[in-house]
Amino acid sequence: MSSKGWICKGVASDGQQHSNQNPQGKHEAYENFGNDCVMCGLKKEQVNGSKNKPPAKVIAGTAILGALFVFGLGAYNLLKDESTPISNDYSDTNNTTPSKSNSGKTIKSPVIKGFRTLSEVSSVPAMTTRYGGSTSFAPLRSEQIENTIEETHEGFKLTYTEPAPGEKPGSGKGIEMLIEGQLSFSQSSRSVKDKEFKRAKNRGFSLKQVPVAIDGIALYVKQDFPVPELTLSQVKDIFTGKITNWSELGGPNVDIKPFSRDPNDGGTPDFFQEKILQKESFGNSVEPYIRDTTTSIHQVVTTPGGISYATASEVCNQNMIKTVPLAKNRNQTYVSPCEGSKVNLEEFANNAYPLARRLFVVIKEDGNRDHQAGVAYANMLLSDEGQQLVKESGLVPLINKE
Repeated sequence: MSSKGWICKGVASDGQQHSNQNPQGKHEAYENFGNDCVMCGLKKEQVNGSKNKPPAKVIAGTAILGALFVFGLGAYNLLKDESTPISNDYSDTNNTTPSKSNSGKTIKSPVIKGFRTLSEVSSVPAMTTRYGGSTSFAPLRSEQIENTIEETHEGFKLTYTEPAPGEKPGSGKGIEMLIEGQLSFSQSSRSVKDKEFKRAKNRGFSLKQVPVAIDGIALYVKQDFPVPELTLSQVKDIFTGKITNWSELGGPNVDIKPFSRDPNDGGTPDFFQEKILQKESFGNSVEPYIRDTTTSIHQVVTTPGGISYATASEVCNQNMIKTVPLAKNRNQTYVSPCEGSKVNLEEFANNAYPLARRLFVVIKEDGNRDHQAGVAYANMLLSDEGQQLVKESGLVPLINKE
């Protein structure tokens, strides 16, 4: 693979938003080396229209002058288009942006950029970081991965931080703790909400969400339960209470008992409610809500007709349950979230699985050391070596190096 990268700013060459783009809208310039943009998911060919191609050499001649006269205005707009990269040089480890800390002192803010190895990541502060949030990030919190990062950057310590007793961990709680100053950075399985951006702004800083991995939501039942394949509309009808017996779906005459975490507690149930239920409320049969995936698996295994959902990487290796193949509609291919005991990497990466999603590191942009720590952590996970750690953890890397 060539070391020459391509720049994306979240703007496709046709000026349109695309279904594979998440989050939507412009972002800071990022140099990519794979086929998909790490920041937003746009494909290289969607970005590299005429807007990002270098201008052709000017050749003197009457025909060329005539062409310039006819197309001059278009050429001018092309050259001044904000999606055109200013520079392709990301090798400068001191590439930082001036910022002001809360003390008013101008400092250099770190930026998200491409690295090959963990050790190449620059501006890593010597500090103990407190982080937390989405339970979907559990595979990346392993002792092995934390030790690898800490051994590479001596003095940079990772401390996973639970919320206060009685409160449940999750994406929303992690972002709340970040805004309140209890975390250095947080992890989220959903995009930051407008109200969270506004709350941070009211505190005098901004939030940045950086996608670092791909995962998906898997539906599961007890291992020996004869459940059929499901479409997303059928899943919606189950969890909103419109379908109440498995016989309505071609299964046995057994009442359906769906289980879910509280959508106010975590990114996974919040994502599920927004994308699958289309913001409708869960049906009465779902209550009471369960605390976590471990409880959910136990309930599904011990309850006739039970069904629940969780981050795929958390359930693919569980031998007491089985995941359910899904399709967006009946006319499309049903895809399983798991391949044996592993996440179905290929189908997640090519967006064939209908409930694939991105996982984000949320950074507090205030110009202080927590800001620096969040960017450093995201850069480590986005490095070539970091993406290999993502893959080994059971999640899907954003960058396909094969």
